[in-house]
Amino acid sequence: MIQSDGERQAPTKVSETEPSHLARYAFALGYALPDNVILDAPCGSGYGTRVLASRAAKVYGMDISEGAIRHAQEFFSSPSNSFHVGNVERMVEVFPDSSCLDLIVSFEGIEHLENPDIFLKEAKRLLKPEGKIIISTPRKPHGSPYHKREYSLEEFKNELETCFKIERMYGQIFTKVIDLAVSSVNPSDYRRFNFIAECSPR
Repeated sequence: MIQSDGERQAPTKVSETEPSHLARYAFALGYALPDNVILDAPCGSGYGTRVLASRAAKVYGMDISEGAIRHAQEFFSSPSNSFHVGNVERMVEVFPDSSCLDLIVSFEGIEHLENPDIFLKEAKRLLKPEGKIIISTPRKPHGSPYHKREYSLEEFKNELETCFKIERMYGQIFTKVIDLAVSSVNPSDYRRFNFIAECSPR
């Protein structure tokens, strides 16, 4: 078991999850179908993987932290999910087959990467042509010492569009997810604001 800290949440039950984190997975669950094979990466301590597994046929959770994966295996295993230690910039080491996933969920991970472009290329490789990635990042400035880079809305869109077509862009304010195409909300009006993108492979 690991402990929650300023960067990683480590509940032992889904119901104990920090509400804003759980809200993202509740949103992603709307994209999951009963026959889907899904990757949750990075999956952290596994609570979101378990949420997704409540609907999909198979969900893989992957994280670079061995401690997080041990926690996930202890508290969030189910018949329809499995957990794996792995680097999202080298997903071929865990998932060598291409076009094998219906959905990738990647929440609050891209800002931690040295090479986000490599991760996005790998995600595109793994997705079926009709697949989707649901990906989020906090709006800059966030100020976390754990972040390698932070994104404005335009920077996030430009990063994603190297590999994906953005179908829709959302914003998250605590537990509320809003469609930015129809909302007049200004992200800079909020101390904490997260972008969530629904994307398909180009």
